[in-house]
Parts: sequence; structure tokens; C-alpha cells
Amino acid sequence: MCALTFAGAPWWVVAIAVVRAIVTPGIILLVHAVVPDDSEHKRDLWLAWIRFWNRRAQRKRRQTDRNRQ
Repeated sequence: MCALTFAGAPWWVVAIAVVRAIVTPGIILLVHAVVPDDSEHKRDLWLAWIRFWNRRAQRKRRQTDRNRQ
């Protein structure tokens, strides 16, 4: 990160680089901790995630349809 400072980068670029350097490994570790290793369980997790987003999209569509009427 010091290389960005020495290169004369603006402070906000340095701040974004620092935040990304801290947050990205944390997210990766969290995903590895949460997602199961067994492939059958991974499939179930993905199916549940897809169903959740489909239900959410349907709810959103219904709300916009009600607002238009």
C-alpha cells in the first residue's frame, strides 16, 4: 500500500486499496467456513439460494404491479 502513496496516488485510491486488501480475504475465509465441503450439501445450498432469489423477485414484481394499478 505504501507503493501507492509513494507513487503519488490520491488518498481515496490508497483508502480503497487498503479496504479491499482487508475485506477480500475476510470474505473468502467466511465463504470457506460457511459453504459445506460435501458436494450434495453444496447443491442443496445453491438450490435454496436460487429459490430465495426467485421468491424475492416474484414479490418485487407483485409489488410493482400493485403500484401501477
